[in-house]
Amino acid sequence: MILTMKRHAARTDSSVPQFKRRVPLDVVSRVKGRLVTFALPAVGREPETVVTLKLGEFAKVSLRTKNLDAAKVRAIALASHLETLWEAVRQGPAPVSQRNLDEMAREVYLALMSEHGDNPGTPERWEAFKALTRAALEGRIAGAPPIRANGQSDDAVAAEMLFGGFTGSDLTEWINAMDANQGDEALVQRVGRLTFWTLDRRGITVDSAVQVDLMRRVARAALDAAWALKRRAGGDWRPDPAAERFPVPETKAKAPGLTLTQVFERWRAEAKPSPSTVSTWQGVVKDLKSYLKHEDVARITESDVVGWKDALIARGIKPGTVNNGFLAGLKALLNYAKRNNLIRSNPAEGIRVAVKVKAGERMLAYSDEDVARLLACASREIAPAKRWLPMLAALTGARIGELAALWGTSVIEREGVVGINIAPSPDGATLKNAGSERFVPLHPEIVRAGFVEYARTKGHNPLFYGKPARRGSEAKHPSKGTTNHLSTWIRGQGFDNERIAPAHGLRHFWKSAASRAGIADSIADAIQGHSDDRAAARYRHISIAQMNEAMERFPVPALPSQVPAMDAMPATPAPAG
Repeated sequence: MILTMKRHAARTDSSVPQFKRRVPLDVVSRVKGRLVTFALPAVGREPETVVTLKLGEFAKVSLRTKNLDAAKVRAIALASHLETLWEAVRQGPAPVSQRNLDEMAREVYLALMSEHGDNPGTPERWEAFKALTRAALEGRIAGAPPIRANGQSDDAVAAEMLFGGFTGSDLTEWINAMDANQGDEALVQRVGRLTFWTLDRRGITVDSAVQVDLMRRVARAALDAAWALKRRAGGDWRPDPAAERFPVPETKAKAPGLTLTQVFERWRAEAKPSPSTVSTWQGVVKDLKSYLKHEDVARITESDVVGWKDALIARGIKPGTVNNGFLAGLKALLNYAKRNNLIRSNPAEGIRVAVKVKAGERMLAYSDEDVARLLACASREIAPAKRWLPMLAALTGARIGELAALWGTSVIEREGVVGINIAPSPDGATLKNAGSERFVPLHPEIVRAGFVEYARTKGHNPLFYGKPARRGSEAKHPSKGTTNHLSTWIRGQGFDNERIAPAHGLRHFWKSAASRAGIADSIADAIQGHSDDRAAARYRHISIAQMNEAMERFPVPALPSQVPAMDAMPATPAPAG
């Protein structure tokens, strides 16, 4: 049984979120003490970073970011990686060929060259690296500092202690004169982390004899890389002939003729994603198929993915959309195929567009004057979505999708306060995450404008779209159409600044206006459904009274003439009770 925990947790002594998951009971005894090295993915402005965690009763490690969104992405990626490891342990040692072992050793060579190839440092650095690695491989020393997965190691002091100040041919003679029968302990210490890193990347375990064989191959690959890096450090940048000795892995589908569409359908049957996600990922599959002129998973290579990525950029698609939409969807599908033993490796792994946010590109919020003008436009409309959604978004700060999916029964009273209950809709509209479900008091201006009376006329029916969605339908939820039409309408009213999202910009406005009005961030977060995973937040419980008081203080933007933006709306009395 796996203990259910948050995707990431807070530490009492740090503001950086920590990953913490209980190791499944059926594998804990077999992995206890094992070191797992994992590259936490780059997210937004947060660069990729390598971490190593030691498994015990729990798997825990810092997520190396204070950005909660980035922490969530990294926690999900690490959790998926560990699930692959647990499954590999359950299945037992995998059969591997000598070619497979050298393919894994090649990954070590490439990792070292990638990490240090452009800035190799001094020849002396790699001389110490080679000496320790060779001595460990040949059993001439009893211990050695480990080479980490990012290629770093603490070699200088260890080399000085073991080999004195010898260099060049004198160092070679010194090592040759050492006893070569001291066992494999130093080899395990030196390249054990790298060896498990290569195994973890493939999601397999091997028996002890194969593991030692792989360590020897990994050590030789590290030596090859060190020779090349030493030459570069000395000014010799010619291609390394040793790089050609490794076999290049081939991506082979175990099911002949397996298509990406078939992988997608299998994933959809298991994951049961929302219709909007289905639509988005179907577009990813279709676009890649159009580019490649096929969708045979066995034939998709790293070069294909890079070429597709470049073609998307050439079409003018924004780098963030390529990374977080197209490439993220493909990686997820291929990772699913890999976890289910359909392919041996993911050719999209590690491929992404370099994204740099430039001045003049960051999304902005509406100004008070913009919001006043938009609310005045809405007040002249008859269609419910155009009339009410801009006001609700501007004066509650809720996501437009949450508001568009409201029903008449969503408007309720709690503790004497009238508000909206934001929750999954009766016909299946979902929320962004669990923290999005909440009760939001209505701003007094919304009540005075007659929204509550309008909601009561709808009863157990949607407020802003027609027929409810059919249960089990794979079509997009009808509220999606409402939000799209609203955005088009807002643009049509002259709000055409591309740096302000037509509807979502109101959510940015609300947060900014709340801060100017002196509303505490914790209360604003509770109203907007923003999660706060810091340790202190677990002890803070925002009451309905606190939220209602904040709403009463929230300022309604006025037009420059000082005429309130809501005056154009017919006044209606507040509901009794």
